[in-house]
Amino acid sequence: MNYHANAKTNQHQRKRIKESQVAYRKQAKDLGVSITTVAKWKKRDDPKDKSSRPKNIKTAVPLTLHPVIEMLRKDWFCDMDTIWRALRQTVLPQLSRSSVYRHLVRVGLGNREALRPTKARTVGKFRACPPGFLHIDVFYLPRIDGKRRYLFAGIDRATRSLTMQVYDKHDGTSGRLFLQHCRQFYPFKIYRILTDNGGEFTNRYYRNVRGGRAKGVHPFEQACRESGIRHVMTKIKHPWTNGLIERTGKTIKEATVKRYQYDSPAEMIAALYGFQRFFNEHRPYKAMGFKTPQQLTEEWHKKQPKRFFREPFLSTTS
Repeated sequence: MNYHANAKTNQHQRKRIKESQVAYRKQAKDLGVSITTVAKWKKRDDPKDKSSRPKNIKTAVPLTLHPVIEMLRKDWFCDMDTIWRALRQTVLPQLSRSSVYRHLVRVGLGNREALRPTKARTVGKFRACPPGFLHIDVFYLPRIDGKRRYLFAGIDRATRSLTMQVYDKHDGTSGRLFLQHCRQFYPFKIYRILTDNGGEFTNRYYRNVRGGRAKGVHPFEQACRESGIRHVMTKIKHPWTNGLIERTGKTIKEATVKRYQYDSPAEMIAALYGFQRFFNEHRPYKAMGFKTPQQLTEEWHKKQPKRFFREPFLSTTS
């Protein structure tokens, strides 16, 4: 409850005044208020403060034009200047632009874009596939000793096995190094990688000052070609396409850098790698039947051993 700035009583005291049979003078002395205040709340039916808003609001826009302005905004999605010019040229020449603006804000129509009908985005499921389809992204880590570091993370769609590495830069060289790490980490062949359109993974959308495209092949894409891996990128402004690693990155940060404060980069990196081991070996994945990534990897190894080039072991970070 928001009380008046100079209120001396609250709602409970006002109700007690209303119901009490004690003399006004005695109640005023007990509450530390005037007799006039006690008499006022004794007569008042509602213990809440009255609104200080005027009963009749005088506006520069005639009442007859209110429904016209609201109709132009809600039904035709007209911008404020269009409404103002239309009314000034046809009905009210002295109408000011600010008067139209104030009326739109007063009736809750100030934001035109919020009135447009939005199509609900359907939430789909990732297509099932065998091990080797990685979702990769990069996340910013908090500054320690005045220096920013970056977390490259990858998760396999089939087994949900997670790996990560921390680098000082988020460029093509770091992306290439992380791809090499993924090939060493996972016990199966990687055949496809899904990333966003960041500069760590592609230069497809790079433009110089003159608008020219980048020359040469990006280091990450070159590494994918050399390894026989198909590199797929999300559509512009569609981060949910890579939602698996986006949500995993949020889980990583909520369990580490957003929960604890680290004194050194080594301490932070050790905590991140510790969470990776917990994630892969001990954390059951609800969407995968409450099985851990390690259990899922072992199941795939039994079903399709030809996809694996070594025994599954996911706890290493090197």
